Amino acid sequence: MSPARRRGYTPAGSGGLAFPAVARKTRKAPKAVRIGDRDLLWDYARLARLYGIELLGVSVALVIVSIILEATSEDGWSWWWLGTLVAMTGITGLIFFPLLRVWLRKGGLPSIRLPDAQPAEGPRMLAAAPSDWKRFATLSGVLLFISAFATMLFLIAVLGRGGTAEGVVIAVLLAWGFVTLEDGRRIQRTQADEKRTYWAAGRRPWGAGNRLVFTVSS
Repeated sequence: MSPARRRGYTPAGSGGLAFPAVARKTRKAPKAVRIGDRDLLWDYARLARLYGIELLGVSVALVIVSIILEATSEDGWSWWWLGTLVAMTGITGLIFFPLLRVWLRKGGLPSIRLPDAQPAEGPRMLAAAPSDWKRFATLSGVLLFISAFATMLFLIAVLGRGGTAEGVVIAVLLAWGFVTLEDGRRIQRTQADEKRTYWAAGRRPWGAGNRLVFTVSS
């Protein structure tokens, strides 16, 4: 055995003082969150899939709206405009899909909040009903379409008509939607591995990651 491994060894220059062992930091168990009587539990993986599908749906709706706007304009609809739209959508999508996969993983995807989830407790824990999901999906979809349409109109006013502005907005929404759907599948795999089900607790799941809880699956 080398001298450095013998018990009682102290390095030269230490004055015969032994260095104390450094205690390991233990991670505290998360505190349980009490679910109120008016709170609902929203399946977190399903929420991620819902947002992804809505982003894809809004992008398709913007394609239709863009064609209608171009067809009713003074210049009218043309194959050149459609080719520009398709080309810009494809090029921008190929650029933004890998960028969003890397960038959103730093804080913009639902799965990022899973380590912050707390155990849920309460005498009355109700999951959101199909009617609740329908109302929320309708409201969030309408708000998403309005914001995306306003963004597209702004870019058209800056860049002008011609398919470029429309293609950029549509491509970003498509890339964002596919990345979010992929993240929803990641949450499902995590739930299966950890034997947990993650929920967004609240009357409505706005800011779902701010009150994230989990229950243990049987």
